[in-house]
Order: sequence, then structure tokens, then C-alpha cells
Amino acid sequence: MPIPKWTIKGIVDDYDTCGCCGRRGLKRTVALMPLDADGNEDGTAEDVAYYGTACAATALGWTQGKVTDTARAAQAQQDQRDAQARRMISIYAPVEFAPVWDQASVYYGRNHGQRDTGVRATDEVAKLLAEARAQLADTTTGPARPSRIEDFRRYVVIFTRDRRVYLVQHLSDDEAERQAQGDAAVRRTEEIRGSLAVVAALDSESARDVAYADDLTRRWNAHAWQAAHA
Repeated sequence: MPIPKWTIKGIVDDYDTCGCCGRRGLKRTVALMPLDADGNEDGTAEDVAYYGTACAATALGWTQGKVTDTARAAQAQQDQRDAQARRMISIYAPVEFAPVWDQASVYYGRNHGQRDTGVRATDEVAKLLAEARAQLADTTTGPARPSRIEDFRRYVVIFTRDRRVYLVQHLSDDEAERQAQGDAAVRRTEEIRGSLAVVAALDSESARDVAYADDLTRRWNAHAWQAAHA
């Protein structure tokens, strides 16, 4: 069985022209990464071709339905990797330049099994951040995504009495609106006899992680936000 020349990386909305036949005005295109003779990816984002589903099907010898299903699955995996990258950056970027003992406390607090194993927390934090930033900088299926502390947004997270997340809400950049949101959050927290936290993160799911984290993680999170907006 011949080895295919391409692998599907995902669905792209930013390219509306088929790189094979030149057809324009497409709603979306399929990102195709070239493969070498052994079936391994052979290129970077700059080498990716963007084909319409019909041309992608011809190039792969598949049906259009299979191309579409495979592209959607690949894009879903890409989105999951992006989400994980945002979580890693939201947790660890604020402690990237923290004292070694604070980095260790934050890292081992989330990775209990690696304590006293010889794994250096500083090395692992640096590795996780490098991988996460590379993931969000990948332009294979779209433009680079926000990945800096300066890109963090503030969220209010309300917990129920038994520490379940009741609400995660992005806080407005407008001061008056933000104050109104804060007042409403305090009232709601009192009504349900819960608790609340204000954290900074790349998205709402990451904000949940930060809010659930230990006090030291949240302190560095607040410090990083203040430093980035001083």
C-alpha cells in the first residue's frame, strides 16, 4: 500500500483559496502537511498546503466525507492542545522568574509524584512553558494565539459552599462596568454562602485552574497581573 504524501492537520478559516486548483471564496480549507518517504511529517507551518475538500480528497485518494471528518478530528485535537497550553501558561508563567523555592512549591504542588525523584522543578517549568508557547505560536491552522502574561484577562470565579465552581465571568476593561460586575458577584456569593476569587488567565477554563490552585500560585498570579499592568 503506497504511503500517502500528506497528513491532515486541521481546518482553516483564514485561507479561502484552494492551493491546488485555485478556486476562491471557500468557506474553509484543509491544512495538509507534506510527508517524507517514510510517512513522517516533512516540514513546518510554512510548508503546509491549503486545499479545498475536493482537491484534498483527490490528493489523499479519499472521499470528501472522510477528509472532512478527519480534518474536524485533527482540529479538535489541535484545540485541545491549545487549551492545555493556555492552562500551563496561566499557571506557570507567573512563577517563571520567581525564587526557586516558590517555583518548586507550585510545581510539586501540582505534580506530587515527582517530589523527591530528582526532577528539577525549574527545568520542568521552563520545559512546560516552552512547549506551551510553541503550541500557541504554531500557525499551521491559523494565526498565533495569545500566550503572554500581558494577554491575560481578569476573571471573577464564584465557588459554592462545597468549593464547586458556580460561575466564571470575564471582568470588563471598563472601570464602571467592572465595578458593577464585582458588586453583583459579591452579592451572589453572599446569597449562596460561597466564596470568590479574582484571577488572571488566558481564558475562562484556565481561570478555573488558577482559582482552584494553592494560595502561593494565586499570589504570584496577582503579582504578575499587577506587574504587567503597572
